Amino acid sequence: MAAASSSPVSARRQARHVTVFLDVDGVLNSYPVPQLRLMTEGRKKLQAWDFELHYRPAVIEFFDRLVETHEVDVVWLSTWSRRCKTELEPKFGLRNSFDVIEMPDDTHNRYANDPEKWWKARAMEEWLDSHGHQRAVWIDDDLAAPVTRQYFTERYSAQRLKIIAPDFAHGLTKAHLKEIREFAHPRSKPSGDQHPGHEHAEQETDHA
Repeated sequence: MAAASSSPVSARRQARHVTVFLDVDGVLNSYPVPQLRLMTEGRKKLQAWDFELHYRPAVIEFFDRLVETHEVDVVWLSTWSRRCKTELEPKFGLRNSFDVIEMPDDTHNRYANDPEKWWKARAMEEWLDSHGHQRAVWIDDDLAAPVTRQYFTERYSAQRLKIIAPDFAHGLTKAHLKEIREFAHPRSKPSGDQHPGHEHAEQETDHA
């Protein structure tokens, strides 16, 4: 009986679970940021892999809190590759360590507008196709590339895959963080004809 009663909870948690695929440059790091913006945006500087990064600690804290309070995993999907774990995680001060999909070659983001060649696009499609109906958020400034963006929006519903393409000069904004949070924990909107217990309604709102 115990196993039977817990299965709906497990199924609900599995339906809620979201994997966030996270880039670094143009997302967390927006180098170079002018001094005035560094101050007004509360950004900090760090040195890693012979580069200077300008980042917002509040954004780093957001992802720590997200995995601690929601059914969310974060996976690094960046040309920083393993350095996300060996250099960036400790220097960002992350409390949690995330998995990483390593860059398989030296093409970096050369093919960002070609989903058949871009290594990140191949990794994302492989993950989506091998994980049933599991949901994902893909955050990368290079997703502004129209061909790649269209390729994924035509193949995967907005309820399955949330694509976020920050502007490189600013990275993730408060509006982006709100989108991510709402996708990770969708809430049904009040309605006069909605009845309690309609769990699936939470998964069908908020996302476009």
